[in-house]
Amino acid sequence: MSENFLSMDRRSFLKGAIATGAAATAAAAGAATLAGCAAEPKGTADGKMASTGTYAFETAPDPIPESDIVETVDADIVIIGAGFSGLCCALAAAENGAKVVMLERMDHVVGRGGSIYAMNSKLTKEKGYECPVEEIAQRYKRMMGYHSYRVDGRKWMNHFHRSGEAMDWLIDRMTTASAVGGNDLTPVMEHWYEDPEDINGEFPGTHEFLDGPNGLGPDDNPQQDVCDNMAAYCAQAGVDIRYLTDAQQLLKDGERVTGVVAKTADGYAQFNGKNAVVLATGDFGMDKDMLEKYIPWAAHQTEFGGIWDGSGHKMAYWAGAAVDKNETPTPMIFCFQWRSITRQVRAFQGLMVNAEGRRYTNEDNVISHGALALTHEIGHHAFAIWDDDYANEPQWQNHRYVDGPKVFETPDDVRAYWQTTIDGPGTINMNGSGDIEVKMVKADTLEELVEALELPAETTLKTIEDYNGFCETGVDEEFGKRKELLLPVKKGPFYGIKCTPWFLTTVGGIRCTENMEVMNESNEVIEGLYCLGSMVGDMYCNCYSTHFPGHNLGGTCLTFGYLTGRRLAGAE
Repeated sequence: MSENFLSMDRRSFLKGAIATGAAATAAAAGAATLAGCAAEPKGTADGKMASTGTYAFETAPDPIPESDIVETVDADIVIIGAGFSGLCCALAAAENGAKVVMLERMDHVVGRGGSIYAMNSKLTKEKGYECPVEEIAQRYKRMMGYHSYRVDGRKWMNHFHRSGEAMDWLIDRMTTASAVGGNDLTPVMEHWYEDPEDINGEFPGTHEFLDGPNGLGPDDNPQQDVCDNMAAYCAQAGVDIRYLTDAQQLLKDGERVTGVVAKTADGYAQFNGKNAVVLATGDFGMDKDMLEKYIPWAAHQTEFGGIWDGSGHKMAYWAGAAVDKNETPTPMIFCFQWRSITRQVRAFQGLMVNAEGRRYTNEDNVISHGALALTHEIGHHAFAIWDDDYANEPQWQNHRYVDGPKVFETPDDVRAYWQTTIDGPGTINMNGSGDIEVKMVKADTLEELVEALELPAETTLKTIEDYNGFCETGVDEEFGKRKELLLPVKKGPFYGIKCTPWFLTTVGGIRCTENMEVMNESNEVIEGLYCLGSMVGDMYCNCYSTHFPGHNLGGTCLTFGYLTGRRLAGAE
């Protein structure tokens, strides 16, 4: 925990929460106005605390005057954010008879990625991967250890018990979306990395939906197609989707959250939720002040990414919400340069050396933990080094999807993929989250490669020599990597690439029950307020793990969105 967190005065969150004077007239709608969040973060630009000893985002702005509100809308449920979690909640609620209004500050719904993890769906059963509770208990026991047991086991088990049902619900709609003007999509199961040592392997259960305009293959963004379809279903079910509507302030009647004030093109509008207000506004990775306060090490040791500015988090905090019980949200950190080697979201398990030209770890890892290992090294980066023979290894020609085509059909396809990166612009764009440096080097000799990577020649060449010796004997005397991954670096041409940890997003930040009810510091439920998606606290700790690829989309978004919508509509 940071020193700043320990010294924080929670009363600053509540400043302005009690409307007085002219603002008190907002009670005409049965609610007092609470501070919310503008579209842009109001924190200091350099991530420093103000002279008051708090960050600017910790202090609520003044309430919006009732006289500025030009429209009032009543609904059973108000959902803030039209991403995947909000869409799942809205559709599940509307299908069960609730009147739902959904607010989205952009002019369209947004989907990112495509990996959605669910267990015991009809697709996993069809492929032969049904998972009994005894097996999931073993998996989860391991995962609890990765997260230091500072996570909510009930949330994890809710995902296990209900994710198959939620995924079947989604599959039924995605495969027939043309009925509502969308695109029929094909559900597939992603392949996974299997670790014979059963330590750092991934687990089967990751779904994708392909064959839409944005999801033709593994290099695309199929989740956008899923969200576009969900928006079409929501419209058919009667959900009132308000685009270009920026939620700014929550409303309270006593201790209960009753609605939200949002900014529109015509002025401010008030949206009242009789049953609930649901926050589904994504991460806070774009707000440097929030990163400095809650996860400063991730902000300092990784390349900066982030997606959203924490608008929902701020509104929740100013309404009295507490941060995760484990006292820190969790970063999602990957190394995407490895994808330029394998065309798979996985760690590079060949030779890795740091800026000193030395090995620093057993390279056999998943992409999240492998990326975290980079943060300990000088400059927070390292270098992958391999040779031409790697193109002949079947592990780089693995299947992207169960029963699907290989990632690479031939070794020449692998080499051509590397050459494309070498000849490329030197950066790749991560779906609008920023440009990542990807500069792959190719050389005829190891000496030329080491020089091109600007590594210390003597130490690096000695490291490669020692590593090749381990490959010959089949015993990694330095880090104990299993012999199947001991591939020598001997046959030119030789390749190398600088590898950096990329901060993709945050997960967590809002304390809540297993039913997504937001809680205060005393672990009391704040009536009427719920959260979903990347906001849900105590699902992860230390780092977001990729042992269950797509766990966040499958858990806090799909499963919890589906269940919360049904529950708020009275169907649970």
